Amino acid sequence: MKKPLLQELSSLISRYVDRERLILENPQVTKEMVDAFFQNISGNYEARESIEPFPTLHNFSSTKKKKLTELIIHTDGASRGNPGKAGAGIAIFDSNYHLIEETCKFLGEATNNVAEYEAMILAAQKAASYRPYKVVFKTDSELLVRQVKGIYRVKNPNLIPLYKKLMALFKILPSWEIYHVSREENSLADTLANKGIDSVA
Repeated sequence: MKKPLLQELSSLISRYVDRERLILENPQVTKEMVDAFFQNISGNYEARESIEPFPTLHNFSSTKKKKLTELIIHTDGASRGNPGKAGAGIAIFDSNYHLIEETCKFLGEATNNVAEYEAMILAAQKAASYRPYKVVFKTDSELLVRQVKGIYRVKNPNLIPLYKKLMALFKILPSWEIYHVSREENSLADTLANKGIDSVA
């Protein structure tokens, strides 16, 4: 293929790629990587065999899947006042318990149970973006775990829509499990949930 035609094709493809979604769903991919990818295939076509090839986006995704086939996610929700200022915290680990990502979020005014659900919803959303084969969720909220497993019914009107949203997110994941753990085992997520509260003055 002639270089001018390749440049034109590269320009067309770049316009149709949803870059924001690509970067959002693949945290290891940056805008600079995408720009460099298209510049490389269009600007260095004639010398492509003499330079070290730029890693393709497909390769980034494949590497990610190989390394993160299983995730372990600790979640916690905190409320100061119950209801009061609330926050959510999640800590994402690989199967060897190497920390991959930690996130906190301010939730505004909420009860502790609402905060626990919001934290688990955030965890499920994050899990889906990594596209693992299996996710193990761990929380110190026994109520949430028992409701998700169908042991308890969800009666609180404030929790019903959150429960439905969470279960819909779980359906996106190929395989998942949820466990109740002690507060001591969930200390990092607890710290992050409180950090979420403190993130807003």
